[in-house]
Amino acid sequence: MFNELANVVNYLNEGKIIEAGKHLIDIAKNATEEDTVKIVSEIEKEIREIDEEKWLLSLDTKFKNELISVIADNIKCKEEKIRALSLILLDKISKGNNIILNMLKNPLIENKPHTYI
Repeated sequence: MFNELANVVNYLNEGKIIEAGKHLIDIAKNATEEDTVKIVSEIEKEIREIDEEKWLLSLDTKFKNELISVIADNIKCKEEKIRALSLILLDKISKGNNIILNMLKNPLIENKPHTYI
């Protein structure tokens, strides 16, 4: 179980949010706890909606650039939601395992080299 959760953390750290979500769904598919089941179903729903929206990118219209921009923003929001739900699910499945949780990187923190002049 630890290796599977570590793989999910690696997907999240690499920015592969959808792959991480799919992997978590596979891990938690036999869960019986109500909160866990609801989180898994929400992740499934968001992934399905992302896949369904991608067909809109193939439409040929004079407003294609605006459509692409809106869809890209929507997909980014859905991926952020999947990431947040994945973090919650990781915490629940790992039962608060600090090793797993400390492996996560915050994507909002910029890594800067520590150089002194």
